Amino acid sequence: MLWEHILCRHTLVTYLEKEVAMLLRIENIFVANSSRKEFFAIVGRHFPIFSEEYVLIEKAYDTAKNAFRPHFRDDGETRYFEHLRGVALILMEYLRVRDANVIVAALLHDIMEDIEGWNEERLALEFNKGVAQLVWWVTKPSVDLYHGDKEARNRAYHQNLGCAPRWAIIIKLADRLHNLLTLWAVPEEKQRRKVRETQDFYLQLAEKEIVLIHEIEAVLVRIQGSFPPVAKV
Repeated sequence: MLWEHILCRHTLVTYLEKEVAMLLRIENIFVANSSRKEFFAIVGRHFPIFSEEYVLIEKAYDTAKNAFRPHFRDDGETRYFEHLRGVALILMEYLRVRDANVIVAALLHDIMEDIEGWNEERLALEFNKGVAQLVWWVTKPSVDLYHGDKEARNRAYHQNLGCAPRWAIIIKLADRLHNLLTLWAVPEEKQRRKVRETQDFYLQLAEKEIVLIHEIEAVLVRIQGSFPPVAKV
């Protein structure tokens, strides 16, 4: 029994070490590729410079950076663009995505939702129809369509996303993973809300598509471990 206990404990420790290493690997991708030069060194390894794909990704990078220039993340200091680049890096470096439209859509995935003047038609015109459709799938509709009811809007969005093409779902899962990895700057209540939403919907979506399951599970464990213990009554 003692040896079984030791073996189980060793297995658990090994598993946790692997989970930690996995998250560190992803976070190191962000740190190692935090500049334009480093980002496009990755792009250039997979798409010839001046190729149609390379130029399209470059245009999306510049478009996203300029559109979100006034926007910052919840800490008030980090540029919002870092999130967009982070999602694209998860796809390119961690998931080894080699579809230029998917990388472009990752860089632009919030532009219809957050930046006035951008819609599916404009994306199709300035990029292509494939990019526009991917961004449309991951864009939440205006809450005004639901009379200001965010919960109703989110339910409808999740229902629609469940029917989305695989690449759109993968972009959204990479988006959720990056948001979870950078959730430390938001209030605890919002963290708990994001954890619940991820457990209730996004984790099931990851399991359905068999992608980023362990990564999302690992970061959920890390976030929950940071919460103060609930006082016993």
